[in-house]
Amino acid sequence: MFDRPRGIAVALVLVALASGCAQRTKSADSGTGALVSAYDGGAIYQQQCSTCHGVRGEGVAGVAPSLRLGATLDSRATLLAVARGSRRNGAVMPSWCGLLSDREIADVVAYIRVTWGARPRAPTEGAVATACRSSVQRGAR
Repeated sequence: MFDRPRGIAVALVLVALASGCAQRTKSADSGTGALVSAYDGGAIYQQQCSTCHGVRGEGVAGVAPSLRLGATLDSRATLLAVARGSRRNGAVMPSWCGLLSDREIADVVAYIRVTWGARPRAPTEGAVATACRSSVQRGAR
């Protein structure tokens, strides 16, 4: 069955790449910037996240939740969970701060939002850096 929203997102990525729009944009709300960032984040997701969350974001019971959450993924909580890690229903996700660059974390969050969220919106590297810094400060207490 054809997944229309995902198909549209993939088509937009291909159009952006073909038209030379593959440069990163400074605007976190730029649809094209989010899609290009998501394109980069897809490879990172497959390498670092799919083992637990599944190739299609379906999750694994008792290990990692499904990422097919729609608008919930557009919240700041998604960025914080990826950057700082989380504990939920006995499952533990590591913090990716220091393991991935701020740009890579932003790209992965953009990929998750474009693929399973309600709006394609990429977080800025600054938002990731802030989340990582506050995580380090909290851990030092």
